Amino acid sequence: MPTKITHLKIDKNSDWLSYQRGIPKPLRAKAKAMNIPLMIVKPLGLTKSAPASQISKAIEKHNEKFEDLLRLIRATSEGMLDKKQAADGAKALLETRGVKQGALDGLDPMDPTFDATIDAALGIHQNQDHYQWQQNHPNEDKLPESLVTAVQTLLNTSEGHEQFHLFSDAIEHYKQHRQQKMQLAASSEGQLKKLQRELDKDLERINGFYIYSGNQEFTTDNCNVALRLYRKHLLELHKTSPATAKRDLTPAASAIRKYAEEVAINVAVTAKLTIDEQKAHTKQRPVVDVETELPLIWAAAHDDTYKHLFRLHAFGIFSGSHASELIQSNVDEVFEEDGYFILRGTKRTSRTRPVVIINETHKELLMQFKDYPKDSFGFASICGKRAEQTEATHSKLIKDQMLKATGNSKLIPYSMRHTGKHLGELKGISELPTFKRMFGWASTSATQDDYGAAGIYSNAMMTQFRDLTEQLTAGLQNFHSPTPASKSNVVQLKR
Repeated sequence: MPTKITHLKIDKNSDWLSYQRGIPKPLRAKAKAMNIPLMIVKPLGLTKSAPASQISKAIEKHNEKFEDLLRLIRATSEGMLDKKQAADGAKALLETRGVKQGALDGLDPMDPTFDATIDAALGIHQNQDHYQWQQNHPNEDKLPESLVTAVQTLLNTSEGHEQFHLFSDAIEHYKQHRQQKMQLAASSEGQLKKLQRELDKDLERINGFYIYSGNQEFTTDNCNVALRLYRKHLLELHKTSPATAKRDLTPAASAIRKYAEEVAINVAVTAKLTIDEQKAHTKQRPVVDVETELPLIWAAAHDDTYKHLFRLHAFGIFSGSHASELIQSNVDEVFEEDGYFILRGTKRTSRTRPVVIINETHKELLMQFKDYPKDSFGFASICGKRAEQTEATHSKLIKDQMLKATGNSKLIPYSMRHTGKHLGELKGISELPTFKRMFGWASTSATQDDYGAAGIYSNAMMTQFRDLTEQLTAGLQNFHSPTPASKSNVVQLKR
């Protein structure tokens, strides 16, 4: 039988174990005035034959309740209790005095046990508002009114039906929901890391709301007022970028709404918080000049002195793919004989799509890591090492390589992706439904989504994709080898 577990009481005359802990000396006077025993003894519900781990776990639960009791005594001494402290303190006080929560629920006030229950719960403090109370108890202090109210509320509320919730409860609930959703959605280690980064960003945005609003009680008024004030604050903070304000507001609003729908169901939160002109100030991303710069980038895509990721990204001009999608695409899903690979790693299922393998150089780049070790999910990226493929590093790499190829410092990583659409407009094919599907633009109906999921990999569709790809690459030099024989004809633009 373990004897060295702190706060464990062992009775020689009984097999049953108890928890025992004394009130610290500085708080004993106040505890006595509150009719709280100076030595707290509670049964553990375990016998001496119970495993030590089970006993320690039971002791720890009682320790948590004991600490709540001490916080109550300290706060009462200072005369300060907020609503949350009062609610927790009321629970600790009732438990210490042996009064069950909900003891007055449905009980007739004329029942003899009614007054006895109140007396057991509040003692001399049940009538502390009486004008003669202080005269009758000159050496006693009154309990905070919020504590007395919380005790009375608990006496009339059955256990499990507490109505007190906080913004912090909603945030924690949302965090757990997102973590569970992330674990279910991740099909590879790379995708799991991507989803974790997205979650970290959203939690940082939610924390901004929490800091601004404070940890308020989760009520209809508090939720709606706090969200509207925060929306106003974000619009003032991001005057030139309403889209940023919208992005910062959305996670907080989602967390509040989800908690209201699933836990605090008596709270009604506004269904939608719109931000007018959220796209009005969207930055125009510069595209590659198709006459002077696109041939240089096309040459760089076939030049092995450039980085592998950049070269793949250059081929991505003709399918609207971006680096994050390429990094999260599996080398096992490159179908050389069929002439396409599956582009993964997108937030929207409708944008997971086949991409035409343009030429032999493109194929070699896609298969460069075919023998690379797979992760625990059986995944190997077409771009190689996952640890080196963070968004910050690949964005910088692509920007530097674009500058090297074109000499244009104004181009950004997204420029190449937008160049594909721009090129399609110049060729007069950007409005074709097949072109939109090839670039992974969201479809406008469930019917199109269903077709995309089933028929997008058909031979007929791939033939159309190849025809469009040939139109986009028409006029560009036909490199027969992976690396141009000479780079002397590549002119560097100075800007």
